[in-house]
Amino acid sequence: MLSRRPWSYGCEVVNRGYLATNEPFDSLVQELEAAVAASSEQSVSFRIEPTDGKYGGDVLLKRLHCRRASWKIPLHSILLDKFFNGLMGIRAQYYASPYHGAAMNTRLLSALRTRLVELARARDPSGDWKLIELSLDAGSAKAWISEKTVNGEKIIRASDLTLTEEELQNDWLDLAKAVRAGEVGNDQFNLYSAALSGVRTPIADQLEVKGAWITHEDRREYVTPDKRDRDTQIYMFGFT
Repeated sequence: MLSRRPWSYGCEVVNRGYLATNEPFDSLVQELEAAVAASSEQSVSFRIEPTDGKYGGDVLLKRLHCRRASWKIPLHSILLDKFFNGLMGIRAQYYASPYHGAAMNTRLLSALRTRLVELARARDPSGDWKLIELSLDAGSAKAWISEKTVNGEKIIRASDLTLTEEELQNDWLDLAKAVRAGEVGNDQFNLYSAALSGVRTPIADQLEVKGAWITHEDRREYVTPDKRDRDTQIYMFGFT
């Protein structure tokens, strides 16, 4: 059986004892479900992406005219802290195995599905409901934290390559140390440097749900090459 270092917290994680609570993930799902159900329609951001016609680096997204549903839901920071950084949070589920993490992601999305569709209808009454449901139900749909606050401030910066050793301490920290020590080749640096973000414990104020990309013509799921092993990336590095 694969053995991993215990999940623990360094000295910079202070006044956050709730992170170490050893509760079942289903209890966290129930908390999130109740919080999302209580969220006001006016506070939730819903959109169909891309909003500006720009798809980034994958040319097939544009060629296939892909679209996806996306929600940002303001929630209490302690709940989101437990969800993202907690001993039984979503990243800890992926830490057990990529397959287990993916299953827990699906469980959470299933619990939130009805309310997410309601919120989408409230924010965009003339929306493409078939697209929204296909996007939310597909395998690459995901629940995560928003990497920007409600005020637009970044809480995780992809360009920040400094190493924090006193937040999360587990196998991801070992990989982050290897990156900083120059032990990772240039051909793998962009992939392995995700561990530098993986060992951080950012405090978010929004839950983010992104549906899968759905093609325009045949309404099929399309997963970009850099995300086809997303579950494994989170398992290995704690981030993608």
